[in-house]
Amino acid sequence: MGSQSRNSFSRQWLLLLWLLCAATAWGQRRVVVADAVSREPVVRASLFTKDGGTFRAAISDEQGVARIDFTFRRLTVSHLNYQQLQLTTLPDTIWLHTKYRQTPEVVVTNKEPVWIREKLRQVVKLKERNYFTRSDTMAMDYHTESLDQRSIYRYHMTGLLRMRNSENKRYAISPDTSNIVASDSTTLTDVANLRRMLYEDFVAELDRGFISNHRWAENPDYEGRSKNEIELVFRSKQRVDDRGRLVIDTARCVILQARRFTGTETNRHERMSAVLYAMSQVLTGYKVVKWTRDYHVSYDERPDGTFFPREVRYKTYMETQDNDTDQQQEEFHNQTGGGFPNMEATLRISPSRQSSLPTGDGAGYTLPASWYLRYSSDEARQQEVTLANLPATFAVF
Repeated sequence: MGSQSRNSFSRQWLLLLWLLCAATAWGQRRVVVADAVSREPVVRASLFTKDGGTFRAAISDEQGVARIDFTFRRLTVSHLNYQQLQLTTLPDTIWLHTKYRQTPEVVVTNKEPVWIREKLRQVVKLKERNYFTRSDTMAMDYHTESLDQRSIYRYHMTGLLRMRNSENKRYAISPDTSNIVASDSTTLTDVANLRRMLYEDFVAELDRGFISNHRWAENPDYEGRSKNEIELVFRSKQRVDDRGRLVIDTARCVILQARRFTGTETNRHERMSAVLYAMSQVLTGYKVVKWTRDYHVSYDERPDGTFFPREVRYKTYMETQDNDTDQQQEEFHNQTGGGFPNMEATLRISPSRQSSLPTGDGAGYTLPASWYLRYSSDEARQQEVTLANLPATFAVF
């Protein structure tokens, strides 16, 4: 072998060794995502890039740790409650700044003022009158984003929303603009999170059972817009993964803002049929490993003094296992946009000059109630497929 061949052979081995070392180093990259003020870990932050036509992503865990096993020129760090960040290098810790004002943490003890429960019972007693008296047609602006390690999906829809009232328990929509951005050629429209934000409304679900099953405390440091506004903090008596806070107008007995965080145990208990879940475990090995929900809502007042959800923010992470691949269920997920573990969405609602939804074929769509695990009839499945195929423009991420 000549010296030139030997040098070429050596250079190839050095290059291969460098690539192996680089791959090993990248495979071991570990970064912590944390709140820039509280220094607390940011859970389920999305870190993603697209280089050379390939999308790659990582999601931070309960300790805020994300493992980056890919190279990038520009890394986007995103979370529903924080300002988006663009990075060209990877530090040990990524500090994120919140989009919204945060109030100090309040310790909830077994002792609580007697007036809190009585005031909340008044809210429940009056909520149908204060929140669900009118089936108005409102303007809506809906964003949702979902991702896993190798794909991302974004959907933006504007249009009209017919609100529910005490008699009409269903919402309905009429899209105006409908746009999909995804990392593959999917053309599905995802309104699942829209339904969750509407039907899992905090006030709608607030009842006497919820009040009695939680411990309550007032935040003494909260500064409201008037002397009647206070902030209440709550924690579940039975489950450690259920907590939140709400702002209440004590004079009018209405809730102005609410936030609730729930974890795996609470979500399985409240959002899934125990019988169906047990059957799914036996038949297919289906198991919910991790499931978190973070729900924010702000209510606004109409001229007549009633309230509607002006802005909703929703984030969920759902990790499941299934030992038995159900081909029909997999096909259904492909038709309706399911399968992403990390999802977040926003909904903004505002008054509209139009008094009703347009009529005619394709002008309006009724939104069924939200669900996570259920037995579906052929009619219900077809309705899901219809909502997953609303007219929309498509662009590649």
